[in-house]
Amino acid sequence: MKALVAVVLLLAAATAAGLGVYYYRVGLELDDIRTRLVTPEQLEEPHQSETASGIKLAPIQCARVYDLRANPIARRLRGDEIRALWAHCERVADMASGLDRIRKRSP
Repeated sequence: MKALVAVVLLLAAATAAGLGVYYYRVGLELDDIRTRLVTPEQLEEPHQSETASGIKLAPIQCARVYDLRANPIARRLRGDEIRALWAHCERVADMASGLDRIRKRSP
């Protein structure tokens, strides 16, 4: 009986440690994506060359966000951060496709 309790505690500790490491790795992934994406401040000046090239490269980073969004464990651990980055990716995609200009003109 003591051995069973020890095994259960060991499994629980290993699971907690694994989730902690995964939480950290997902955080690193999100930080890397954030540094590579065009910032909201840069989106205010979309005609600058650096911003335009960042908008063109955004689909690569947004695909990474999509993968994290599709992962149920990452979504449970860092869901708010993933949703915020996904909303930012949608804004960048709207700018790339010109939808932001259409929305500004319509009443």
